[in-house]
Amino acid sequence: MRKDFFKKNMIIAAVLLMVVCLSGCKIKLAEISASVMAPVKVTTPLEGQYRFKNVQHLEEGKFVDDTGFRTFTAEFTQESARIGLERVETPQYLAKLVSTYEYFVEKFRTNPNRFEIKDDKMEVIRITSEGQSFYEVFRMNEDEIGIVKGNHLITLVKTEFTPEGLGQFVDGKANQLENELLEDQDYEPIAGVLLGLRGQRNEVTEESSYRTLWITNDGEIQEVYEIDNILFPRKEFWKMEVVKEAGKERLQIYAITGTPSNVKEEIVYHYPAEYVDVEFVGNNYLSILTSDEDSYDRSEMTEGMTIGVDGYNEYTPVPIETFYGAAGKQAFVSSLIQATNETEEALVANPETEEFIDSFILRRHHGNWMLESSFQLEDDTIKVPIALRADINLVTYDELTIPWSKVRERVPQALDAFNAPGNSFMLVRTPKYLMMYRIVGGELAEEPLQAIEIKEEEEIIMAEWARGEFVKRWTDMASREGNKIIFVQNRRP
Repeated sequence: MRKDFFKKNMIIAAVLLMVVCLSGCKIKLAEISASVMAPVKVTTPLEGQYRFKNVQHLEEGKFVDDTGFRTFTAEFTQESARIGLERVETPQYLAKLVSTYEYFVEKFRTNPNRFEIKDDKMEVIRITSEGQSFYEVFRMNEDEIGIVKGNHLITLVKTEFTPEGLGQFVDGKANQLENELLEDQDYEPIAGVLLGLRGQRNEVTEESSYRTLWITNDGEIQEVYEIDNILFPRKEFWKMEVVKEAGKERLQIYAITGTPSNVKEEIVYHYPAEYVDVEFVGNNYLSILTSDEDSYDRSEMTEGMTIGVDGYNEYTPVPIETFYGAAGKQAFVSSLIQATNETEEALVANPETEEFIDSFILRRHHGNWMLESSFQLEDDTIKVPIALRADINLVTYDELTIPWSKVRERVPQALDAFNAPGNSFMLVRTPKYLMMYRIVGGELAEEPLQAIEIKEEEEIIMAEWARGEFVKRWTDMASREGNKIIFVQNRRP
C-alpha cells in the first residue's frame, strides 16, 4: 500500500501514534488492550438482583430462540455472586473503564453497535473468587448489564431487591440453557488436528520453513506425526509449499490423493513477490503477506491478501463480500474509523479504502482466528483488527468451550489454544510447547496429558480437525507422508 494512505486529515491519529514511532514499536494485534485505566477494586458495584431482558448471538445474522433464557437471573452481594446456576462465595469485584469498540473486537470479534451500545467507553467488572476468575460483567446503562455465555450476549435488567432472592427462577426445567451449557454436549473422545507451522527462514538461503503436525487423542492413547510442508484436507489431501526460483517466491499447491482439480499438464507460474509468507491455510482459502524489499523482515511484509486455493496462481484477493455480503465491507469501514478518526463519508470516498479491504488476512489471536488488515502511516504499518468472526467458509471450526481468561489462569504462559470438537482435548500453546489437556467439567485438567516441543519462533497458520472414524484415515495419511515423533512427556490422568 502507498505510504500516503489516509495521510490527509490524520493529524490527530499521527499525534497519537508519535509515541509509538519514537519507541521504535509497531502496533500489533497481540498488543491490543481494551483497558484504558488500571483495574480498581470496588465494593459490590453490581449489588442487587437482575432478570432476563433479551439475548443475542455474537455472530451476526444468527437467530436465537429465547425460550430457554427467559428465566435466566443473576444476584450480586458482598457474600456471594450468582450468574444462572453458577455461584461463588466471597467474590471480589474489579472495575475498569475500557474502549467499548476495542473490548468487543478483542473479546468477541464483533461490533458493539449491533447490541445498541453507543458509548465510546464502558465499565467492565471482573468477578473473581479465591484467585479464580468467575465472569466479566459490563454495564449497558444505569439499570442493565451484559453477560456473555458461550456465543450468546445476555442482557439483564435490575429488579427490586427481595430478601428471599430469585430462587424460584433458578430451579426447574426452565433453566434449559444452563443445564445444556454445563453438560458435555456431543462428547467425542476420538479427535485429531493437523496443525500447520511456519518457522524461521534459513539465514543463508533465505528459504522459508513449513511443517505440519498431526496430533491425535482417542481417550487413552495420544500420537504425533510430523510432515514436511503443509498437509491439509479438502475432499482429498493436498499439500502446500513455498518455492523460491530466480530470486522470487511463489506458492505450489497440489493434490496428493484422488484426482487433482487445479493441476494442468503445464502451468505458467506467477511470482507475487520476492518474499512470500503464508499466514493462514484453510480448506479453500489461504492468507499471505508479501514483500519486494531487500529484507524478509516481517515488518517489511506489508502487502496482504486472502486468495482461493483453486486459482491460487493468479494471486487475486477474494472480495470480502464473498463471505459477509455488504455487511463485510461496512465492518471494515467501521474498524478503519476507529483507527484513523476519519469520517465514514471520507473513507468511502477514498479509493484506497478498497485496497485496505482487499488486503485482509487471517491470523491467530487468543484461541481464535481473527481478520486483520493494515495501512501505512509514514514508515509505520498500522494493523487494524476487523470486527468480524471468521466465516465458516473461511474456517470450518473455530471454537473455545473454555474462555481464554480461564485458559490463562490454568496456563499463565499460554499464547494460544485449540479446542477439539467434541471436547476430546485442548491444545495450549506456550512459547516452547504444545500442551495437551483433558477437558473435565468445563475446565482444563490440573496436569497435561502430553507436551510437544516446538520452536519459539514458529507461528501456527493452520488448524484442521477430524473426529470419530475420520481420525484413522488422517492418521494413515500422516504416517505415509511423515514420521511419528514422541512426546516430551507422557502423563496418565
